[in-house]
Amino acid sequence: MFCIVLLVNILKGGGGFKSPLGIDCGSTAFWGAQALLLVWILFISWLGRRLLLSDAARKAEAGYVYLDEDLKWDRKTTVIYPLVSTLAGFCAGMFGIGGGIIKGPLMIAMGLHPAVASATSACMILFTSFTATTTFTVYGLMVPDYAIAGGILGFSATFLGQTIMSRILAKSKRNSYIAFCIGFVVLLSAVLMALESVLHLISEEEDEVFGGICDSHLNGHDV
Repeated sequence: MFCIVLLVNILKGGGGFKSPLGIDCGSTAFWGAQALLLVWILFISWLGRRLLLSDAARKAEAGYVYLDEDLKWDRKTTVIYPLVSTLAGFCAGMFGIGGGIIKGPLMIAMGLHPAVASATSACMILFTSFTATTTFTVYGLMVPDYAIAGGILGFSATFLGQTIMSRILAKSKRNSYIAFCIGFVVLLSAVLMALESVLHLISEEEDEVFGGICDSHLNGHDV
């Protein structure tokens, strides 16, 4: 699914990147490609649900004994959890937060082992962040110097955090520290978002005016 979404994103182009196929941004072909992406995502979601239900049925027939940390998929959970993940992605795109901030606590609430929830969330972020990066680039929203600085900072912070957490877990043998860290990140993100909103409201700077999705919005930055 990731490869198809990435390919269509590039081929249809946008305000900051001309389509290799000559598709004009805002044209019928452009919106058709957008609709194709949605249909593809829905198809993969439907296919994944069928595979999960089939696997759960085979386990039930074989008398499989679930562990406490195992997730039991059924017709209800295969609808609710994807919808919540969709909401997480929507919030990530609207407010600039990482989808993993929502999905991490969600998976812990689902009863998954903290280490499994953390690793799964990190894996998802790898693909969703890369897709978001290409989307921002295609629509002319990518600021190269910010992207480079953010990439270096993110990689360094992740490496440092993973190293420290691995040593703590090796000594303490307590996976609860992972859950505490996820909770702290969620709390810190909420506080910083609230602070940023308050500072923006009290600032005297004029709001930046954006055009349509086919307009590049980097006029105020050096590119």
